[in-house]
Amino acid sequence: MERERVFVKGGKYLYRVDHRIMEGDCQYDHGPKIVTVEDFYIDKYPVTIKDYLDFLKESSYSPEDKSNFLKDVNEERFNHPVIWVSHKDALAYCEFYNLRLPTDIEWQYAAGHNLKYPWGNIFNKDFCNGNGNSTTPVNKYEKNISPFGCADMCGNVYEWVNDIIDDGMHLFTFVRGGSYYKAPHFWHAEGGAQPNNFHLKFQLLSEALNRTATIGFRCVKEVNS
Repeated sequence: MERERVFVKGGKYLYRVDHRIMEGDCQYDHGPKIVTVEDFYIDKYPVTIKDYLDFLKESSYSPEDKSNFLKDVNEERFNHPVIWVSHKDALAYCEFYNLRLPTDIEWQYAAGHNLKYPWGNIFNKDFCNGNGNSTTPVNKYEKNISPFGCADMCGNVYEWVNDIIDDGMHLFTFVRGGSYYKAPHFWHAEGGAQPNNFHLKFQLLSEALNRTATIGFRCVKEVNS
């Protein structure tokens, strides 16, 4: 399995995250704070349906709890980001290929840490899939490119990050980038395309609930691996 990756030169940046908290809290330091990022490689595109199906053939991976696993797989969408994969399903893919998920800090850095959106500071609905009915091919939007060359980091599907936080009551992680689906009501979780400095807290519950139609992932490769 060989996927296109881009090199991300590490450095320091001002990490800061904003997000709406509807109920409860988010036990995490959202900054602003100076953080250091080491060099790494990251997938240019989100992992596609075809990529994930190839992984299943090569690895014989089969989750213990198959609830909602890879729902609605369609050959006509092989170049769309894989969805209906839990955080565990994403980790299994990464581990098989000696990869990992990006940390929350790395994801923001690769997306364009000094920009509001991967392409710049002004939102343009024509640059991404942020208010549609379904996913689109990962290479559809030529303007949806970060300064490092990462594509499709705004809209289309949220992306899992590597962080797992235990607040003493729950395990949670974050998803990044927004998605194609924007719900019509304020009380829904934020959908649509989201800026680089936004993450959404995601409670890790049952596998059935951890798999959704709006979350996928991309992988990081260590420079020396």
